[in-house]
Amino acid sequence: MAAVYLYLDREWEWLDPAILEGTVGAHLPLARCAASGLRRLPSYRGPAIVHTSSVGMVADWYRENQFVVDHGFWTASTSASALSEGGPGFLVWSLTGRLTRAVDPYAPGRLVFSPRTRFKVLQVNAGRQPRVLMRELFPLEPSEHPVGSGGEHTEWLDEGTVTELERAAAESSGRDAVDIITGPRERLPGMIVTTKSARQAGR
Repeated sequence: MAAVYLYLDREWEWLDPAILEGTVGAHLPLARCAASGLRRLPSYRGPAIVHTSSVGMVADWYRENQFVVDHGFWTASTSASALSEGGPGFLVWSLTGRLTRAVDPYAPGRLVFSPRTRFKVLQVNAGRQPRVLMRELFPLEPSEHPVGSGGEHTEWLDEGTVTELERAAAESSGRDAVDIITGPRERLPGMIVTTKSARQAGR
């Protein structure tokens, strides 16, 4: 759990860029420790949201890439106020995201997905406040449609998930504010974005 705490406390802010850049180094054992600690926390099944103004610039990428694998730790929020906030970002149905309030009670709505979590893009809403709707894939669910299936085998699940995500956002409107996750970890899932490297082995 100490590794999870250090990651959440931003002591290891450089860890995400190092993982996403795919380099080999001392960050890999730290990432494994953090992932192991996350697995000990309770999982969450339900709607979560990430607010980011960057999604509009890459909306076409998510239209063209229906299946997304994120190789870093991806942070979202389950709080009612975050869900009802509106604005651009990602609305996602979680299956294995881990609630971190036991480690950091000051952010009770924080949810963290482990590296290599897989998602399916269900809908991309354009406009002034673009939003991508996704669901986490089940462990044995393929990251592509079987040849000749056309995707019909999960059509009912995809449509039902979109309905549940939209309902959760609508029903959350008007609830008391809890905690909205903010900060640099609100990145674009599945995309490798080159950032100024902050990883320093002795840090």
